[in-house]
Amino acid sequence: MNRTQREAGFGAAGLLFLIVLAAIGAGAWNYHRNLELERASRATRPLAGYTTADLEALADAYRSEVAARSARYQGAQKQRAVARDRAYFDEQVREFEKVQRAASRSRDVGGDLAEREAALRDVEQELAARASEAGGWEKHWQRLVRF
Repeated sequence: MNRTQREAGFGAAGLLFLIVLAAIGAGAWNYHRNLELERASRATRPLAGYTTADLEALADAYRSEVAARSARYQGAQKQRAVARDRAYFDEQVREFEKVQRAASRSRDVGGDLAEREAALRDVEQELAARASEAGGWEKHWQRLVRF
């Protein structure tokens, strides 16, 4: 092997080494970028600090509360207060107040139900976000190659 062939071989090996080094550097940069994006998205999720087991228990508790409050709300909707005609003004005012209290109770029960449903929806969204995340080597591979 003469000198020019050796120099050409070293040149090709050097070029290959630079390409591999650039690929490793780009992969490390991309991995770090994707890791920071994951951390930032996790920071915006309010329930990210809870364990999956705790979230599943919380979701079950909220489901049972929603079922109980939904039945209560349906019952409150069926119990409509009817204002009766009264002869005197003070009796009419009492009838009006009775109807107002019944409507207020119905709204309060509906509001409680809506709050529980919203909390359940938040917990289920967090569980869905965790289920869509890859685990093990898949997670590292996605961080490395996802652009």
